[in-house]
Amino acid sequence: METMVSGQMATQELQATAVVRKNSVAFIEEVLALNEARQPLVIVTDEAQAQALPGVSIDRCITPADRSGWFTARHALIHDDRPAQISYTSGTEGTPKGILLSYTNLADTAERIIAQMKMTEDIREYVAVPATFSFGMGRYRAVSAVGGQAYLPPRGFDPLELAQMLAAGQVNALSAVPTLLRILLDAPDIIGAAGEELRWMEIGSQHMTADEKRRIRDLFPNALITQHYGLTEASRSTFLQISAATDAELHSVGEPIGGSDVQIGEDGRVRIRGPHVAQYRIDTDGLHDLRDADGWLQTNDLGHIQEGHLYFDGRADDLINCGGVKLVPDQLEARMRPALPPGSEIAVVKVPDVQRGDGVLVAVQAEASPTERIRDLAIAALLEMGIAAGSALHIMPVEAIPVTGTGKVQRAMLADQFAQRGPALTPAAPPVPAGEIKDVLSLFRHEFPGQTVRPDDTFETLGGDSLHFIQFSLSFEQRFGQLPENWETLSTAALQRHVGASRKSIWRRLESVTLTRGFFMVCIVALHTEAFIYSPNWGAAYFLIMLAGYSVARFQLPEIIRTGSVKTLLGTIRYVAIPTILMVALLQVLTQRFEILPLLLVSNYLDPFTLKGFLFYFIEFYLQLLALAALLFSFARVREAFRLYPMISALSLLAAVALLNQLIESVWSGDYNFHRTPWNYAWAFALGIVLASAKDTSTRILALAVSMVAVYLKWDLTSAAFYVTGGTAMVLFVRSVTVPAPVKILVGEIANASMFVYLCHYQMISIVNKIYGDSRPWLSLISSLIVGVAVTHLYAWISRQFTQIAHPA
Repeated sequence: METMVSGQMATQELQATAVVRKNSVAFIEEVLALNEARQPLVIVTDEAQAQALPGVSIDRCITPADRSGWFTARHALIHDDRPAQISYTSGTEGTPKGILLSYTNLADTAERIIAQMKMTEDIREYVAVPATFSFGMGRYRAVSAVGGQAYLPPRGFDPLELAQMLAAGQVNALSAVPTLLRILLDAPDIIGAAGEELRWMEIGSQHMTADEKRRIRDLFPNALITQHYGLTEASRSTFLQISAATDAELHSVGEPIGGSDVQIGEDGRVRIRGPHVAQYRIDTDGLHDLRDADGWLQTNDLGHIQEGHLYFDGRADDLINCGGVKLVPDQLEARMRPALPPGSEIAVVKVPDVQRGDGVLVAVQAEASPTERIRDLAIAALLEMGIAAGSALHIMPVEAIPVTGTGKVQRAMLADQFAQRGPALTPAAPPVPAGEIKDVLSLFRHEFPGQTVRPDDTFETLGGDSLHFIQFSLSFEQRFGQLPENWETLSTAALQRHVGASRKSIWRRLESVTLTRGFFMVCIVALHTEAFIYSPNWGAAYFLIMLAGYSVARFQLPEIIRTGSVKTLLGTIRYVAIPTILMVALLQVLTQRFEILPLLLVSNYLDPFTLKGFLFYFIEFYLQLLALAALLFSFARVREAFRLYPMISALSLLAAVALLNQLIESVWSGDYNFHRTPWNYAWAFALGIVLASAKDTSTRILALAVSMVAVYLKWDLTSAAFYVTGGTAMVLFVRSVTVPAPVKILVGEIANASMFVYLCHYQMISIVNKIYGDSRPWLSLISSLIVGVAVTHLYAWISRQFTQIAHPA
C-alpha cells in the first residue's frame, strides 16, 4: 500500500475494503481487524454503493452479522501515516464528500479524548451513538485502547435500560449526542439517583445551550463530562469539560488540547490545524488537499475565541440574514425548545425572502402539528433577538426532521422540501369585512387587504405610511379605545394585550402630525376657495411635503433598512397615483379636454397657462419625490448610512438637495411654472427626514435650528415663516395633544382624506359656483371637506372589494 505522501496517488484509485454499515459488535470487530491488517476501508450502505464510489477501487465487501451487547476486545492505537479509512461527511448540506483519514489521524483523536476524560481500564460504557458514525466508532476505539468495555444497546438508546444498568453497576460511562440527552432532560426522573453512578460522559458536537449543559451536570453530579467540537475532517478539535466549566465557559465548545490548534480567519470562519486533521479529500479525479501550505483546514463554521475558548457562531451556510439582522438557527432553536409542546422537535432553516433577503423556516415534527403554537413561540423568540420577521416567518409541519447519524440537522433537505411545497404554506389571507372585525388581528387584515398579517406584524412591517396611519388609528380607536404611544412599532399581539389592559375614555391622543396635516390642508383649500387667506406668502404646500418626508423616515424607512426593499414606498406611490389618474381621466371625459401629460402625472413641468384641464401639480411632484426617495434608498450604502448615522445622513441629504436645486435653477429657471418641480420642494422633503431623525432633546433642538434657518432663507420674517416654524416646533416637541374623541375623529377624518380633498376641491368650487351663480367660499370649503372624506371611504371600500375578488376566501 502506498504511503500518504503529497503528489502520490493524485490520479490513482485507492484500493479499499467496503464494510456495510450496521450498528453491530461484528461491525466494530471488522473495522478494527482491517485497521490492524493496515487495510484501508470504506463504510457503505450496501454492495451496490460500494461499486459506485468515486476514486475508490473495492476489493471486497463485508457484511457484518447482527450482534449487540458487550465489546471487550483490546486493540492498540496505530501510529502510521498510511490511509486507514474513507469517511463520508455527515452531509448536512446534502452532498457528502469522501475524507481520507490516516491511522495517525484516528490515533491522535483517540489519545486526546483518553487524556481529556482520564479514561482507565475500569470504564464500562453505554454507547448510545451508532458505531457506524465517527463519534460512535471513536468511542469504541478509545475504550478498546485503554482495555475497557463498551456496550452496544440492542434497541438503540433506551433511557430505562441505561438507568437500570447504572443502578446495577453494569455501566459507569455514557456517550450520546444532545438530541438523545434532551430525552433525559425532559424526564429526569427516569435516571433519578442512578445518575450519581456515572463517572464518564462524552457528548457529541451538536449545539447545546449553557442551561442544558448545567442540567446535564446536575443529573450526573459525579461524572467527568466532556463535550467536543469537530468535523469529519478534524474530529474532536476542541474539548469542553462541562463538569468543571464556569458559567461563561459553558457557552463555548471548549479549547484545543494536545497538538491541535484553532484560529479564526479574517472572514470569521474557524481554522483547524493538528495531527488529527485529514490531509485529503477523494473523488473521481483522485486526491485533493484539504489543508493549506501552513497545514490549516478552513472550515465553514463561524466562531470567535475568548480567553482561549472557542465559541461556535453557526455555520456560514446556515446563517440567516433577515433584513440585515443575522440569526444563527441553533440560537433560535435553543430559545424555543424549552416551551415546545411535549414530543415536538423543531429545526430552523434559511429560506429565500424577497423583502428581507433571508426568511426563517421553522420545521416542526409533532404528532398534533401545533403550528400556531410553534408560530407564537417563534415570533416571541425572534422579537427577543431583535427581528420582526413578519411574512418572512414560515412554519412547516414535517413527518420527521432529517438528521445525520450524529444528530446534525440536514437543513438543506428541509429548505428543498419548503421550496417544493411552494407558497401554499403562507397563503395571502382574504380581506376581512368591516362587520367581521372582532380583534386587533382582524382589524389589521381589514386595513391591509391582500397581505398576510400575523401576530408579530406591525404597522411598519406591513408598509404603513402617514395616510394609512391616520386611517388605521381612527378605525382602531372607534372599536377598541385609545392607542398607546408609538403604536406603529407594536405587534398586533402587543396591541391586543393593550386592548385588554386599557381603560375606556372619551379622551383621545391627537398626534401633532395629524393635527398639522389637517390644518394646512384646510388652509390650502380655504386659499383656493377664498374662504380665508392664512398667509399672503403661502407655505402650506411646503409644510405638507415636509410631513411627507417625515412620514417616510418615521414609518417606512425603518422597514426599508430592515428588509433592504423599497416595496413600502412603491405601495404609497401606487396608492396615490391610481386615484389621481382615475380622477384626471374622469375629468377629461366629462370636459372633453384630452391631454396625455396630466395622465402621466408630469404636467407640473409644463407652463400651467398652456394646459386645458384641472391641475394636480402638488400630487405630481409629491409622487416624483417619493419615486426619487425609492431610488435613493434602493442603494445599500445609503440605507447603511441612515441606519448608523441617521441625523448626519439626513442633514447631508438636506444640504445636497438644496445645492442641487440651486444648480438646476441656475441653468433652468422654474419661473414659468411657478417652480412646481421636485427639486424645488426637495429641501422640505429632506427637512422632514431631519425632523424624524431627531430622537432626543439635543437632536430636536438641532433640527429646530436647522428648520428655522431653512424657513428664514425661504420666506424671510413673514407669516408663512411663522406658520411653518410653529408647525415644525409642534411636530418636534409636542408629540400629541389630548382632545375629546369627537375632535380627534373630525381632525383625523380631514387629515386622512387630505389627498381626496385636494383632488375634489376644484370640482366642488365649480359645482357650488354653478348652483348659486356666484362664489360661496365657505360653502365650497365645507363641501370640499365633506366630499373628500366621503370619497376617501368610498375608494377604500372599492379597493377592498377588488382585493376580495383577487383573494377569495
